[in-house]
Amino acid sequence: MLLKFDRTSPDLELNLLFITILILPFQTFFGILILLFIVYRVWTKNYGSIVNDRLTYYFIILTGFMMISCVFAYKSGEAWLGMVHFLPFFFVFLGLRTLITNYSHLYYLILPIIFNSIPIGILGIGEVKLGWKTPYFIYKSLGWQLIPYGTPEGRMSSVFPHANPLSLYLFTALFFGLALLIDRWKKNQFGKINIVILLTILLNIVCLILTSSRNGWLVSIITFVVFSLYFRSYFILILLTVSSALISWASFGNLPAQSLLRNIIPSFFWQRLSDEMYPDRPLATLRTTQWDFCLDLIQNRPFFGWGLRNFSILYEEKTGLYLGHPHNFFLMISAETGLITLLMMLFIIGSIFWGGIVTLIKDKSEKKEGLILFSYLVIFSGYAIFNLFDVTIFDLRLHILAWIILASISGVTKNS
Repeated sequence: MLLKFDRTSPDLELNLLFITILILPFQTFFGILILLFIVYRVWTKNYGSIVNDRLTYYFIILTGFMMISCVFAYKSGEAWLGMVHFLPFFFVFLGLRTLITNYSHLYYLILPIIFNSIPIGILGIGEVKLGWKTPYFIYKSLGWQLIPYGTPEGRMSSVFPHANPLSLYLFTALFFGLALLIDRWKKNQFGKINIVILLTILLNIVCLILTSSRNGWLVSIITFVVFSLYFRSYFILILLTVSSALISWASFGNLPAQSLLRNIIPSFFWQRLSDEMYPDRPLATLRTTQWDFCLDLIQNRPFFGWGLRNFSILYEEKTGLYLGHPHNFFLMISAETGLITLLMMLFIIGSIFWGGIVTLIKDKSEKKEGLILFSYLVIFSGYAIFNLFDVTIFDLRLHILAWIILASISGVTKNS
């Protein structure tokens, strides 16, 4: 092992999960096949404890609500197809939380994410700055491609179909790497590997900037603030606050000395934040338009919604523009499956998250390792915030990663 932790030797399923996370960004199909095998194995081993667990009953209730929504959907066939984005992942979550049970496992599973960000970042820089393009057979065999100068043009997307999902993956790698580096420093573990981790963190920051993803920037700034508060790094907190204030001053409204700040701050920051980089966009492409439409759908069918995958159909009928999602996961779920389903989903996730917080507070008071669990909690919070402005469930790599992170929190909490 490159990094040596005081941990028990992981079993076959945990090693396979490591491999799954490692190959997932580059060969999603085989990653999913390995994940299915893992889930089959852990369900076979732990069937009794899984089916009798309280969380399993919660997911059964949630599934029932979603199925009722499918029955009464605007286009019922589309709604039943939409269940594929949820039901299999309930099984994945319930299985993996019996596999990932201690802090050693948490450390083990962040390593492939951190490592992957290096080739992903290098490919992205080559794509957006040098115009790299992959041969067609790469797309046919691996399912991803490099498009010269990124997607959208001028924004790094690397192995992802768009800059926004890439930014979330880089965000994940950045803060797992930061947590690992701080943990090694606190344990007086020094060496060349620390330099590698530090360089990886810097690479992730540069690549995050090159994605020009406002969502990615937002969750990263918030998470830096949370890390600063957790470790009482008030100098970094002040630096972040002042920097954010100056960039915001240069970006929004018509404020005094704004022109001066715009001459100092790099233009790609304030032009992207103020939306001056992409002016005169059609009204139907704006998030506010999509959100208003979702609110109308919720008002008309508040209990069980219009059915999964039906937003796109209804939005195209209304505006003539096809959109895969409304750029807000919570509004989408409310509009498509109803407020009852949303509340049940939030209750399940909230109970898992609260259990993680309680475990973190307990372990910190007993001076046990808490940093790694803290990073999982903060990163999952970042996913939730990101989904206020986007929908990540349609990228299988990010969707699987989110369920693994949530299962990790739940598994460690259950066995603490």
